[in-house]
Amino acid sequence: MARSSLVAVLALSGVSLFAFAACGGNSPSAIAIEPDLDAGPADVDSGTSRDSGTDSGTGGTVTGAGVVSCSRTLPEPLAGSACAAVTAGSGTSVILRGDVLGPTDVYENGEVVYDESGRITCAGCDCATAPGYADATIVACAGSAISPGFINPHDHITFANNPPKPHGTERYEHRHDWRKGARGHTKITTVGSAPGDAVTGHELRMLMSGVTGMAGAGSRYGLVRNFDQSDLRVLEGLGARESDSDTFPLDDSGGTLRATNCAYGQARTTEAAVAAEPSYVPHISEGIGAEARNEFVCSSESDAANGKFQLLTSHTAVVHAIALRASDAQKLHDASATVIWSPRSNVDLYGNTAPVTLLDRAGVTLALGTDWVPSGSMNMLREIQCADSLNTLYYAKHFSDYDLWRMATYGGARATRAETVVGSLKPGYVADVVIFRGRDGARHHRAAIDAGVEDVSLVLRGGVAIYGDAAVLDGLGGAACETMDVCATGKKACVARDTGKSASVIKAAIEAYYPLYFCRGTAPTNEPSCTPFRASYPAGITATDQDGDGIDDGADLCPTIFDPIRPLDGSVQADEDKDGKGDACDPCPLDATDACTSMSSADRDGDGVRDELDVCPDVADVSQADSDQDGRGDACDSCTLANPGAVACLTTVEILTDAQNAARPPMGAIVRVEGVDVVSLLSAAGYQRGFIAKGPSAQIQVRTGSTAPTVTIGQHVGAIEGVFDDRASTASDTAALRIRVTRITP
Repeated sequence: MARSSLVAVLALSGVSLFAFAACGGNSPSAIAIEPDLDAGPADVDSGTSRDSGTDSGTGGTVTGAGVVSCSRTLPEPLAGSACAAVTAGSGTSVILRGDVLGPTDVYENGEVVYDESGRITCAGCDCATAPGYADATIVACAGSAISPGFINPHDHITFANNPPKPHGTERYEHRHDWRKGARGHTKITTVGSAPGDAVTGHELRMLMSGVTGMAGAGSRYGLVRNFDQSDLRVLEGLGARESDSDTFPLDDSGGTLRATNCAYGQARTTEAAVAAEPSYVPHISEGIGAEARNEFVCSSESDAANGKFQLLTSHTAVVHAIALRASDAQKLHDASATVIWSPRSNVDLYGNTAPVTLLDRAGVTLALGTDWVPSGSMNMLREIQCADSLNTLYYAKHFSDYDLWRMATYGGARATRAETVVGSLKPGYVADVVIFRGRDGARHHRAAIDAGVEDVSLVLRGGVAIYGDAAVLDGLGGAACETMDVCATGKKACVARDTGKSASVIKAAIEAYYPLYFCRGTAPTNEPSCTPFRASYPAGITATDQDGDGIDDGADLCPTIFDPIRPLDGSVQADEDKDGKGDACDPCPLDATDACTSMSSADRDGDGVRDELDVCPDVADVSQADSDQDGRGDACDSCTLANPGAVACLTTVEILTDAQNAARPPMGAIVRVEGVDVVSLLSAAGYQRGFIAKGPSAQIQVRTGSTAPTVTIGQHVGAIEGVFDDRASTASDTAALRIRVTRITP
């Protein structure tokens, strides 16, 4: 798709701010990062026990999480549900009880509390001190996993009007081979511009698999948050700036293939364009040949005279990144960039995928994305299950259950730069929460990985129940929502309430092309393959080739890690330092003496503190000083008052307009300004909707996007909350500063 435009804003709403409470056993302690073993924090709740943490299932031990056993017994679930009857409280807060999948630890029989504003106030073993706890409504789900919502940072949602596109045994070397039928290949024909109800249907499909947010290269109002659309209303009330999904950063949509130079299109994405984005998500290096790697070379160096632009930054998340070498992985790490892994689509089209074991050892954060239905996964559960299969069969269980789950939660939030508001169960964060039913002995992260759509017992977006077991929805304000029989499990989905159209209408719209869901244990019809296959390794795993890469174990540079010979490497396996150990399994792929410094994908700034606990994850800060105790460290927090998670920074018009003021929040921050006067209206139509708000000695634009201003000239406004922005909507919009509003309090 074309790069996102940079216009509209969120709809106005009346949500207020909130108070938050810290919880026992949840403090952000500094921890040492050891090679391939990310230990959790040492602090625990009194009256609890903690062990090293092993998830049941086939995914191996947890290397990033321990297990805290909380002193609580939960009631047995109702028949046909993962949860017991909802205990109604007289207050406005809600307590969810089960196995809480925290940022680093699992709290068995723990609890998550969220308040009426839809933000988390506590997560851990004992939340009794959280505001509203005593009279809160209680949802208890024994043996179920309480997780942050999945975040899918890569999908082409406007192609929802396509079923999978089988192509037999044909495999490609570059995306233009199947897009254009280049170099003698068979073209895969797809149709874009899906009808609106079908797009909504694909969002429902994602929601039913535990997705609460996505970068979908398109959107519809309601259901799943969309992070990459300029109309911020589709963020469904979340105060954040949008990502830029850039499908053709090299301006090569016409099919340009180059192996050695950077003479791509004239409309290339430049460093300046990337610098202006809060989150940049480009497709780079999709293929396995020299032409695919050349795209990375031309996008990872600054040499404009030779057509090279440095697009790798700490807010870049590269989609696909298949044709990489060890030195490329190092560049991604040095830039603190993220990689979005789409294993099913990669394997189906190319017989290979991103070198994820190499990237992980290089310290690159990984996220999981579905790509699209034609060659990828129909929902996030099928994508994480593909990753799990590859990990078990082809990567010698390099990744733990925790690692895979982290790719679908924190990793997706990181890829869209929303990790300070969603993607973790932490005080101050938005209550985008999913409960996965533990089945067949699966617990903790394994429950999320093995789940089917029938095992998704509750989906909350901002504390509002949207989908789940009927009994749970009935107890959380969803009694009037539509009933759905999902794999013989009674569900409810609040589709009409959220979109204005019934679930049956939306289901029919998407099922005109492909089913809305398939039940657990049933492979979707014509589902694209997740088994690596090319002519050079057709037999798969054998007695003499345990990783199925077509190279007998005795000659394989990485005998247990899938590492086939790729066209970009010529006739040998990748081994950049020529030490006889393949890059996919070499602890130091750029140092033949193996004397390199170990890196961790969980600590991008290298200060020894896990990203999820680091108060400044992009700034090396061993002290972890946080004077206002809001989870944002002094080294990176310009807000003088506590504003944890999605809480707005209370500031003034004068501070926002003073570039030299140390208290001025960064662009993209969620801000709140109180007590201003409306001095003029911009327009009730077009790009200029909004008004000018005046403080004691300065003024700033307040943009209301597609919604006409609801204020009048001369009105004194109680509070304005929104995103602090410095980008122009159009060439005629010359204002340097503005607030793109999320809510106004009269």
